[in-house]
Amino acid sequence: MDITLDGTATGPLSGVRVLDVTSMITGPLCSQMLGDLGAEVIKIEPTHGEVARWMMPPERGGLTGFYCQMNRNKRSLALNLQSAEGVAVLKTLAESADILVENFRGGVADRLGIGYDDLKTLNERLIYVAITGFGPSGPYSDRPAYDPIAQGLVGMMHIQGAAHGGKPQLIQSAIVDKTTATTAAGVTLAALYARDGINGTAKGQRVDVPMIDAYAANSLPDMLPVDSFQPSDMPDTQPLAVLRTFATRDGHVVGMALQDNHFKGLCEALECTELLEREGMRNVVERINDFEPWLDAIETEIARWPTDELLARFDAHGVPFGKVKTIREFAEDPQAKHNRTIFDAEHPELGTLRYVRYPGHLSATPASLNRHPPRLGEHTTEILEAAGYSAEDIEALRSSGVVA
Repeated sequence: MDITLDGTATGPLSGVRVLDVTSMITGPLCSQMLGDLGAEVIKIEPTHGEVARWMMPPERGGLTGFYCQMNRNKRSLALNLQSAEGVAVLKTLAESADILVENFRGGVADRLGIGYDDLKTLNERLIYVAITGFGPSGPYSDRPAYDPIAQGLVGMMHIQGAAHGGKPQLIQSAIVDKTTATTAAGVTLAALYARDGINGTAKGQRVDVPMIDAYAANSLPDMLPVDSFQPSDMPDTQPLAVLRTFATRDGHVVGMALQDNHFKGLCEALECTELLEREGMRNVVERINDFEPWLDAIETEIARWPTDELLARFDAHGVPFGKVKTIREFAEDPQAKHNRTIFDAEHPELGTLRYVRYPGHLSATPASLNRHPPRLGEHTTEILEAAGYSAEDIEALRSSGVVA
């Protein structure tokens, strides 16, 4: 991921304008991905700032660490959308925008009195991306949907909890929010291609991305096979028993040794080749038929070895295992360093800022960091000037509290 920091975007979405009318994680992360790919992203937030600006430490120079991870490659317009004048500004900006992303509960239409149909009359090329909890309509559409609620609804918590005495367990991360953000960015690109690509319509459309649909699509494909053929007489989906964490003498490792060549290499590396002749472990069919005996056996053997020596032995025998690391340890991992998965960039006033890179490595049109996260309202004047507002107009909007 290139670091330019001159405000010039050269990625594949260069020239595409995005209005980001979102807060917290899902919407901001979606629009940040579009910005990483070169889109011009205008973040429209309340005059007091969106909640991510002040919800958790650390804080420095008007930015929180949380805000920084979702809002690079954007310009900030502080706008009071509770006022008619503020809504008028949004409409003006929408006239020349390619994409509008929002994640209001109930949508912009309910919150602001305008929606896709209204904006379409101003700009028929506008792609209107609405990130919702449960969906734009239906029995749950008027309920608030937060990440843990979606985790509970989709069904994966029972799978996570199987190893914890059967008590359903939440993934300790906003996994639904981030999954939805990635999905929404991809769907937005599909809508953009439908408009501008081969056989494109030259017209925008409304795109709804419900959180529960996004999380289900990403988490259930390997969980749903028992119900592929309906009606099903199979028992409920069980956790993948082969996914186990193994304790070493000084840490933990994870990996896979299901195939015959991997299991043979593992037993040789652990100096327990007698397991190769034990009933239930002699071939992949026996091991799949009952996971517990051989997994328990290698768990005991793995616990005898220090992590680094163990992994060196596994590497020598072609056994795919790896160390369980903390996030800070991952940042120092040689492959992560080579990929620049976690990278640092210098801010002219705030020092070194650390980011997670956009995951796609494009050879000709790479993603880039061209702007650090903006301070609240940092670009209000230049955005409004570019939209045709005079200095007098901007001062009037500022004096009346419509912009900050």
